[in-house]
Amino acid sequence: MTPEKKSLIIIIISIIVLLFSLTGIFIIIAQSQIKLPVKQPQGENEVEIGGIALEVETISYAGTFKTRGVVVRAEKESLIVMPTVSNNEYRVEEKFLYKTQEHEQLKQGQEVEITYHYNETEEMYTYEAIIEKVEILKEKSKTEIPEDIIVNAYSTKDNVKININKFANTEINFTITDTNEYKYNYSKMKYDVRKYNPPPTKTEAIETETGMAVPAYDPWPELTKINDVSTEKNYQLDENGQIEANINWEEVYGKLEEGKYRISLATVNGTRKEIIGNNTTYKLDAITIQIDFEIKHNNEIEIGEIRKY
Repeated sequence: MTPEKKSLIIIIISIIVLLFSLTGIFIIIAQSQIKLPVKQPQGENEVEIGGIALEVETISYAGTFKTRGVVVRAEKESLIVMPTVSNNEYRVEEKFLYKTQEHEQLKQGQEVEITYHYNETEEMYTYEAIIEKVEILKEKSKTEIPEDIIVNAYSTKDNVKININKFANTEINFTITDTNEYKYNYSKMKYDVRKYNPPPTKTEAIETETGMAVPAYDPWPELTKINDVSTEKNYQLDENGQIEANINWEEVYGKLEEGKYRISLATVNGTRKEIIGNNTTYKLDAITIQIDFEIKHNNEIEIGEIRKY
């Protein structure tokens, strides 16, 4: 066989293998109904990937939409609504923006139908819902707005201040001040203490039931509990919107030694059912407070970052 014939056979085999590969890709995409996150102009259904035109299913933001809901918060520039009938069944509230400030001022509790469209923002793949028309269906809706949705619409973690009063290697005492009109939920909280775990200098695979694997790295693992003691805390804000929180972890974790630590105090998640047809397992009025600190070799304590989210 001449070298020319050998080269021709190799080329033909390569083309056949390529065709089989492309056929497999198309079959996988069709069967799994992959939604590719592709940004495309309105009216186009194809996207080019590697020189191949594929028809993809995308979420369209073109056209106008309608939703019905109860007004949670009404401002000159925006409107927050808890949908009762919505295109997005996973949202417990939606924010809409007005085109101008020339519109009827709405109020909390009204049931409305909103016609709107989407405008793309400067951030890629994010959109704003712009109001075209609002129709008031009822001056007072029979649908009650849950308190945590109101808190989420009006309140901000920036209005929650933390002041440390006392710190030791067995306990902490601090004051929480919540100046929001609608306060966050502190009635049932839990705490844990974690210690900073530096990244390993050398990572080696270990044998597991399914084969060799690299152990997962957790930079902030919870300390080992020495006793099965509840870490639940129940607080109530006073008339000044304050709580004096005292947490003694000695019975749970023991006395802390030298190192970097993080204590977290968080609202225990509650379950709100069927707000808009689906079950949710979180509360929008929840708050988590994190305080980083370091215990020095002489038991001196240095307070680090304080976070609220």
